[in-house]
Amino acid sequence: MRRSTLIALAVVTVPAAVAAVLLPPSGGGSVKTEAGDSVFPDVDKWIGAATKLTVTGPTGAVVVERKAANDKAPISEGWVLADKGYPVLEATIKDILNGLVAMKKVEPKTDRPKLYARLDLDAPGKDSQSHEVELAKGDGADILKLVIGKRKYDPLGQGNDGIYIRKTDDPRTWLAKPAISVPTDALGWLDRKIVDVDADTIKEIDLTPAGGKPLVVTRDKKEDKLAIKDLPKDAKLKEAEDPAENIAEAFRYLDLDDVKPVAQLSGPVTATAHFETFNGLVGDISITAKDGSWVTVTAKGTGDGTKAADEITKRTTGWAYRIPDARATTLETKLADLLAPPEKKDDKKAEAAKGKASEKPAD
Repeated sequence: MRRSTLIALAVVTVPAAVAAVLLPPSGGGSVKTEAGDSVFPDVDKWIGAATKLTVTGPTGAVVVERKAANDKAPISEGWVLADKGYPVLEATIKDILNGLVAMKKVEPKTDRPKLYARLDLDAPGKDSQSHEVELAKGDGADILKLVIGKRKYDPLGQGNDGIYIRKTDDPRTWLAKPAISVPTDALGWLDRKIVDVDADTIKEIDLTPAGGKPLVVTRDKKEDKLAIKDLPKDAKLKEAEDPAENIAEAFRYLDLDDVKPVAQLSGPVTATAHFETFNGLVGDISITAKDGSWVTVTAKGTGDGTKAADEITKRTTGWAYRIPDARATTLETKLADLLAPPEKKDDKKAEAAKGKASEKPAD
């Protein structure tokens, strides 16, 4: 066979393989008439009874449950991580539920199971990128089951994306809209913020190790630089970078890596971190170093700081948070950690001699 013939066959074969995934078999006129139909007809009548949403993906299953007892509450309220009881982001659950109600079929695609993986619509598991979404009522009855796969991005970049889907009771796959997004792990469902205090607003910080003296960082006016209080006269800092500013930044974007009820927290408090801002917000963080770095938070406020304190209190009361070890190390900083070791007398003599030698004129 001539080389030119082989090339021609290759050009035909590759698009044909792609078409086998993206297009239904010929003669399938019935599926074409479904384009534009709702993926889940009448689901809007059942969505209000939903109390459990399970998302199964490559890393396992995440279950969120609805705890709202009031039937008149919006369907997006009262959802928590089932294994922790911690609230999930209302916007996340709202977008998913509303997206399922609004989802419509755009184009029919393959109904061949061998080709599902090319659209990330094969069975969820560690070797798959698909996600199965299962919505159930309080009595355990399923409202819907759906496998979602690859996203098809809007070529015009206007956010009108589609998503490939497969209903678990139907071999046909579809391109559908709107393109819902589901978090890939438990942390993706949560507002990870614990405390977020702008370093420029901080008036004072006290870092106190258990049984030790506090390291105090303070300033009198907002325009002043934060400085270490009671720094020994002859003391030299290890780092050229201002440690006071670095400590203040530790209260910015203090995010959780895990969460559990404070009743499950064990171990003694190893350090505390107290902060005050110029706008009246006062906060206290207690650190426990057992099975990771865990913190609890309390806050109070006056004047402009009242609203921020109320938000922190509402979010953190009753909860303990694991934070990155590096951030905990900053909150546990002691004065000794910042000071360079004192120079030895021999070192001073050597430096003096070196200085004199450099002053001699060259021959």
